[in-house]
Amino acid sequence: MLGKRVIVAAACMMVGLSAAAQELAPLPPQPEGLAWPTDGWEEGALPEGVADDVQALVGEAMQKEPGEPMGVTRAVVIIHDGKLVLEAYRDGFGPETKQVSWSMAKSITSALVGRAVKLGLIEDIGAPMPSTFDADDPRSEITWRQWLTMTDGLDYTEIGATDLATNDVVQMMYGPGRFDVTQYVVSELEPIHEPGTVWNYSTAGFHLLGRALQNVVGLRTGCSTHANQEMLEGSSPVTPCEPSDAPMANWMGEKFFSPLGMDAQPEFDAAGTFLGGSLVWASARDFAKFGYLYLRDGVWEGERLLPEGWVDFSRTDPDVTDSNIYGAGWWITPSETPSLEGQAAVSPPYDAFSAQGHEGQTIWVVPSRDLVIVRLGLMPNGGDNWPALYEWNQQVARAFPETRFASNSDEAPAAETTP
Repeated sequence: MLGKRVIVAAACMMVGLSAAAQELAPLPPQPEGLAWPTDGWEEGALPEGVADDVQALVGEAMQKEPGEPMGVTRAVVIIHDGKLVLEAYRDGFGPETKQVSWSMAKSITSALVGRAVKLGLIEDIGAPMPSTFDADDPRSEITWRQWLTMTDGLDYTEIGATDLATNDVVQMMYGPGRFDVTQYVVSELEPIHEPGTVWNYSTAGFHLLGRALQNVVGLRTGCSTHANQEMLEGSSPVTPCEPSDAPMANWMGEKFFSPLGMDAQPEFDAAGTFLGGSLVWASARDFAKFGYLYLRDGVWEGERLLPEGWVDFSRTDPDVTDSNIYGAGWWITPSETPSLEGQAAVSPPYDAFSAQGHEGQTIWVVPSRDLVIVRLGLMPNGGDNWPALYEWNQQVARAFPETRFASNSDEAPAAETTP
């Protein structure tokens, strides 16, 4: 692995973010004089010497048909140096078309947890996360951090499932758990590892994060059950009142999507739980805004929406596991062999990190190129499809000039651009 560095921000320590982190490429600042894309993207041109290669890669992707590696591409949006420099759409899709995130929602849910931390609704991500597990259930001690980093330790199978019957995400969302995903987790997923020690990809964990966010948001937006009063008085560690989709949707809109200018639609199950592991709908341009927030270190319009250090936490693999492909809600690009074959890019730029979703949805963030690439499409998850999509994103990224920044900061540091 790459060397380690210390995250010194006091805010990181306060919320329990990791003190040690992978050496990370600095996040580029907002260019001076450029408007933030809240009300829409300013359009720009591809850099000199880049246009032919990028247009060829995008054109090739848009021409692919079902059955070809990488499948069908429905939308591509590329943001460079804060401007929209290229977009393309399949027939029937356009700049305003909302498309499904699938598991890109996990990255959004991770950001929502960070937003709740910044607003003081969550004091410490190293503390046990509110849940529906009984107080004497060891699963009730799993922390926000462990759910975010997919090190919860539950007996859950998603990646690597051999059939639909043994795939927990299928059973949870389309089988017996489809009306209440939280109850499926409580009833079916037992602990098999010490939390924080083994990485295992889990949509279930991010659905529970969605539920927990509803608890902390609901507690402060009119929820007034006896259980909540006990929590407020500190007299009992009981579970807060039942989640409600309306307060949660309103909170997400007011505190997160609206500041970015995103028109996004989250989904909830029949029990009212936010499906934070799977389902947020937005346009490709709006998904690009979300990626841009992370490219700009959680700052928007001069306001810090995410805690200082949250983006670095999100794009750093947990030291305590042998995984090198996942941070906290975001996939990362290891500079050595990926710990899980076929689940990460194997070529540079190695500072790329990404939101990824079922059937080929990606938000590719590349700090060293000041770049966000959104690709939405439809492809099978098996075969060479994901490796082909990873390499396509990296080929597009490599076509842009590398820009090195001196440090991560809300202030604009000096930069050096190399071809």
